[in-house]
Amino acid sequence: MPKETFFRLRDEKQESILRSAIHEFVEHGFERAKISDIAKCAHVATGSIYQYFEDKNELFMYCAQWGFDVFATKLQTGESAKSMDIYEYFNDRLSKTKVMNEERELVLFMQELSRHPDMMYPSMREMYEKSDKYIEMLIQNSKDKGLIRRDIDNEILKEYFTAVTERFKMRWLERNVEFFDEHMKTDALPNEINEMLQLLKYGLSGKDSKEA
Repeated sequence: MPKETFFRLRDEKQESILRSAIHEFVEHGFERAKISDIAKCAHVATGSIYQYFEDKNELFMYCAQWGFDVFATKLQTGESAKSMDIYEYFNDRLSKTKVMNEERELVLFMQELSRHPDMMYPSMREMYEKSDKYIEMLIQNSKDKGLIRRDIDNEILKEYFTAVTERFKMRWLERNVEFFDEHMKTDALPNEINEMLQLLKYGLSGKDSKEA
């Protein structure tokens, strides 16, 4: 976590420093990124960065947490998001594509993060906790709408949902990152999305639970 001095900065200044750091990490990778260049881009003294963060590792990991929060905020706001079920979540490709277009550099940064598993896992812990809460909301909304079985514990449903979707989401991200322009393909994987939703609905047997 950053030092207390960082949180005393205005929100706009915090964001400027973090986006400058993210830009540097994307452009040069973690190993070759320079604190001095981050400071120059953010219009602060190099020494100031060390007043806010212990070292480059801490800055890198906090950028990951901050970036995840940006995505979560943009994707989970509004009344429609609060009532969304698990099927609507994946069929809502347009809004996800819009956010990815708006936050192109953040997406690329998350890919850079995946190249550093030793640093990724500590920074991902808090992200997964927040993600779990959102998945729990999707599951409960789905139960309330009668879309999924009510007799199965939410924790089991969460594990199943995560297992089915996690690798798919990463693959979708990797395939779409090359289309970051005004003509980005919003339906790059419609068939695979539908197949995954069928797997969520009917499992490996392909039979409706009433027929099983």
